[in-house]
Order: sequence, then structure tokens, then C-alpha cells
Amino acid sequence: MKNKVSIISLLLSLTACNLVPDFHRPNIETPAQWHDASLSRQKSTVDPQWWRAFGSAELNRLIAEALIYNNDLGAAKQRVEQAKAQAKIAGANLWPMVGLQGDVTDTRNKIGDSHKETGQFTVAYEVDLWGANRARRDSGSALLLSEVFARDALQLVVMSNVGQAYFNLLALAERKRIAVDFLDNVTNVLAVVEARHQAGAVSALDVMQQKTELATARANLDLLTQQYTLAENALTILMGHPPQTMSFNAGHFFDILLPPADALQPAALLERRPDIRQVEMELIAANADIGVARAAFYPRLQLSLDTLIASPQPAGVALAMAAGLTQPLFQGGRLEGGLETAQAFNAELVEIYRKTVLTAFKEVEDAAAVRSNSTRRLQALADAVDMARSAYRLSQDRYKLGAIDYQTLLSTQRSLLTAENSQVQARQDVLVAMVQLYQALGGGWSNKQS
Repeated sequence: MKNKVSIISLLLSLTACNLVPDFHRPNIETPAQWHDASLSRQKSTVDPQWWRAFGSAELNRLIAEALIYNNDLGAAKQRVEQAKAQAKIAGANLWPMVGLQGDVTDTRNKIGDSHKETGQFTVAYEVDLWGANRARRDSGSALLLSEVFARDALQLVVMSNVGQAYFNLLALAERKRIAVDFLDNVTNVLAVVEARHQAGAVSALDVMQQKTELATARANLDLLTQQYTLAENALTILMGHPPQTMSFNAGHFFDILLPPADALQPAALLERRPDIRQVEMELIAANADIGVARAAFYPRLQLSLDTLIASPQPAGVALAMAAGLTQPLFQGGRLEGGLETAQAFNAELVEIYRKTVLTAFKEVEDAAAVRSNSTRRLQALADAVDMARSAYRLSQDRYKLGAIDYQTLLSTQRSLLTAENSQVQARQDVLVAMVQLYQALGGGWSNKQS
């Protein structure tokens, strides 16, 4: 036992070197504050259940279900399991390899039969002289975290896609309602135009033009019905179900709340976005791989513990170590190429990391700009819809009295349709921008590995 302890102590003392470069997070030019004034109210965190701020029970249900059944998320979870297995493999060389050698002899002759079975355990261990095995383990652990963060980033994408798809569905439902109302209005106006034509007050041209408006309105309603079906199918796929197998409670579009915009400090994104942490973990893994490539230039020491235990004296240990020592001499540029590849890959990831961070800043600014401008446009369009609706009602009354011509009525009719659809589009832009802003800010994500 004393000899075994001495040998183990000796092996541990041989694993002190480490050729992995010190890791430093790449320097990034980080703005002190956001450019958009709407992000002046800054918080330290974002609500992890940010979607509840929209006040929609249906949206809450859809996101909860998507997190369970979405196929992309299911695949990402399996990639995490694969990375866990690869991390185990990457750290395996730090442990001794134990095997069993067996031998069976069966002899039959005139003297008699003999049967003999023998077995022997073998224990081999590669001394981690230059830290290569530890670097492989660390690289595998970092790649595992990278997959965990990639899964979390995809989860944010799925939640964002569900929110945007649902708001698109609500907007299409509202536009269908507008189209139905418009179709009724056009039909009513046609009755008035035909009555005035029969009375000789207007020409047949006015009747034909209004019938054209009626046919166009019907075609537009059919198109919106088609778009609504396609939007339902897209949302169903996000939920991990076949198309047309789910029904959605497309509540009133204008009942969805417009939450205020609170933002994190720009520098906080480096810790609060999983996609940034994903690339950082890839960088850490690539940094460790440089240590592996460097260690390949130096001697390797492979020992058989059976031999050491059998000859624990200094001379026996020295002989066993000399027999297990290998030194690469000429590899035709393989080792140099391996190191250069590792260094170049690390440099590539540095640029990818910087681009990922810059893109994150851009996504926050873009979403905030769309939200701010769409909110102002929405307020203006609300007034425009009120004015257009009043103008249309007035023009109907005046047309019946013969105070205005048909073209004026037609113009106010079209203006009302345009204003109502523009209002729906502006409100959808605000809602989508809010979802994208929550996603760009990391969506309340926290660094909890699982």
C-alpha cells in the first residue's frame, strides 16, 4: 500500500505544467447608454415572464405550450445531451484505463485432458505532463455550456416567434373584421347609387364603378381569409403540432396591452444574452484547444501501473517511465499545422464574438426605434381613423341628398379603409417591436446551467 501511495504521489507531481493561454474576454466598444430616448428608464433585470405584460391569457398559454412541444427546442435539448456525453469523453484521459486480459488453454492428449483459465487486470495511465488532458476536459466542459446557452438562446427565439405569430394572427383577424365592415358599406353604397341611377340622378358609370369596388372588397376579404389560415398553420407548427389541429382564441386586437419599455444598461448584455455567452464558451474551448496543440510538441508519458507496482524501487520506476516516454521528432508539419489551425480558429471566434455583441446592440436599438416611431404613428393614425370615419358618414349623407358627386364619396370610402388598415399595421409594428426588444435584451434570461 505504501508503494502504491508513493507512486500515485509521484504521478501527481508530474502534472504541474499547463500550456493553455490565459483567457481574456475580447475588448468591445460598449456604449454608455442607449441612443433611443424611450430606453431611458433602465432596470437591472428583465422579467423572465415578459410576455405576461401584454395581458393576454391566450399568449401565456401558447408560449407555455411551445416551450414543451416545439421541435427545434426538442432537438436543442438533445444537442445538450450529446455535449454532456462528449464532455465525459473529453475528460476520460485524466483517469487510468483499466482492462482485463484473459487466456484459456485446453489440452487433450494421451496423458489426459487439462483446462486452464487465467485473467489479469491491466491499468494504464497517461501522465498529463503538459496539461493536454486537462485542456481537453476544460474544452469539453466549455462546449457543453455553449450548447446549454445555445438552447437557451433558441428558447428566446421560439418565445419571440410565438408572440409575433400570435400578434400577426390577431392583426389579420382585425383586418378581416375591417374588410367585412367595408364590404357591408360598399354594398350599402351600391344600393344608394343604383337607386339614384334609376332616378336618373347619376350615370351607369357610377354604378359600374361601385360594383368594381364591391368585387375588389370581396377579393380582398378572400385574400385575408387565406392569409389568416396560413398564419394559423405557421403558429401551429411553432407549437409542435400538425397544421389545422389547433384552434386559437384570436381575442380583440385592441385589447392587447402596450407595455412600457424598460432596458438594461448596454454593458449588461454581455452577461444577459445567452447567444453572447454561447460564443464566449466556444472561445474558452478554442483557447483550451491551443494548449492541447502546444502540448503535442512535447514528450508523452504512458505508464503501466502494473509494471510500476511490480517494481516500485527507484530503478524500476525510472525504467518503466523511460519505456513509456515518447517524443515527436519529425511530423512533416502536422504539429505546426495543428497549432496554427487552433490559433486561427480562436482568432476567428474573437471576431464572431465581437460581431455578436455589436449585433445585440443593434437589435436593441432597432427594436426601440421601431417601437418609438410606430407608437407615434399609431397615435396619429387613431386620429386619422376618427376623422376618416366621420368624413365617410358625412359624405354618405350628403351623397344621398345630391350635395356631392360619387367620386367624393368613393374617395372618403377608400380613405377610411386605408386609415383603419394602417392603424392595425402600426399597432402590430409596436407589439412586434416590443417582443423583439424583450428578446434583444435577453428576455429575462439568467445563467443557470441545466
